[in-house]
Amino acid sequence: MPQDKILYAVHDRVATITLNRPELKNALDQEALDKLVAAIDKARLDDTAWVVVINASGSDFCPGQDVKELSTSGNKGDYFEPVFMALKRIYKPVICAVRGLCLAGGAGIAMGADIRILSETSRWGWPHAKIGLCSIGGPSTLARMIPVNIALEFMFTGDFMPAARALQLGLANYVVPDGELEKKTDEIAAKLLANAPLSLAATKKSVFTTQHLPYAEAVAAAHVILDELMTSSDAKEGMRAFVEKRRPVWTRT
Repeated sequence: MPQDKILYAVHDRVATITLNRPELKNALDQEALDKLVAAIDKARLDDTAWVVVINASGSDFCPGQDVKELSTSGNKGDYFEPVFMALKRIYKPVICAVRGLCLAGGAGIAMGADIRILSETSRWGWPHAKIGLCSIGGPSTLARMIPVNIALEFMFTGDFMPAARALQLGLANYVVPDGELEKKTDEIAAKLLANAPLSLAATKKSVFTTQHLPYAEAVAAAHVILDELMTSSDAKEGMRAFVEKRRPVWTRT
């Protein structure tokens, strides 16, 4: 029986999406890309999931699109664009755990997450020029996250970026030994779960919907989001628990 290319599971309010083509270092064909978009959207709508983790089976995260399929399909596919846009639609916190190769669209997935945890074996890269292509995620995302001259050098040369360099450039939140990747991911997820889920979602929404607004408009838009949050049961519970000096009980309502 063929294995599922993308796995989805929820445990203790954490939705885990796993890239599952380890025999191909998790290179994603069009079917896998479509299933990844569906999994991200499922997590977005899943009330039992308060935090999302994206990881991968095997020793590598993802080298991007399945080049063998791409060489025959040409420009008839959607590439990684729907994946990137699905990550923009989800306001729940997304953690990405990366080991081994994290290239091209794989790096785009990681950059679309909110918190990135890398193992020391992680190597990032945008090697498109080596096979006659250009990147979608590099120009649209990498060049917005690090200095443009550095981004262009990596895209022009196709050189790999080691985990320590990714941390230095702010692409990673943490770099840990390979054997501690899951432990660190669980630790960060637990910290997020201790806080109000609607508050986390509102915070993320405030950041990403106001980033490119003039300052006064950004403040006003964030104010509207806060006003809406203040009517929630969790906001009332959080303030009441603070006054009563006890731990709040979140219900995501």
